[in-house]
Amino acid sequence: LGAFTRGVNPLSPAIMEVSDGSTRDKYMNWPLAFAPPGTEKDAKDIIPPSSLEKAGVGGFKNVAVEIIPERTIAVATYSDASTEMAVRANDQILRKALKRDGLVGKDSDDGVSSVTFAQYDAIFSMGKRRGEVWIELVGENGGHPWV
Repeated sequence: LGAFTRGVNPLSPAIMEVSDGSTRDKYMNWPLAFAPPGTEKDAKDIIPPSSLEKAGVGGFKNVAVEIIPERTIAVATYSDASTEMAVRANDQILRKALKRDGLVGKDSDDGVSSVTFAQYDAIFSMGKRRGEVWIELVGENGGHPWV
C-alpha cells in the first residue's frame, strides 16, 4: 500500500470494517481526499490522478478507489490496541449510548451487525494508542440529530 500511495499523502486514520463472525471478510481503507459536504459529484476532481490510474492494475489489482457519499457517523474513542475483543466491546458501548440518546445506528445490509473502526497508530506501536469505533447514523436528516 505504501507504493500505491507514494506521492499521494494518504490521510489518517486507517478505517476497517469487519462483518460479525468473519475475520476473512474485512476491508481496510485510507482516505486520500475529503470533499466538502454537497460536492459529491465533484469528488473525482480531488482524488489524485495517480491513484485512479494505478488502482486495479498489476500489483495493485486488489486496490480500488471508492467515493464514499456524505454521512453522519457516531464515534467513540478508546486507547487499547484494536483487537477484536476491544473493538467489539467499544462498539457495544457506543450502541448502548446511541439507544440511550434516541439515535439509530446502521447495521450491515444483510441484517448482521458489522463493526467499523479507525486506527490512528501503527499496529506495532507501544503504549497508549488512539482508536475509534464508528457507527453510521440512519433516519430523518441522515440520522443527524441537530438539523
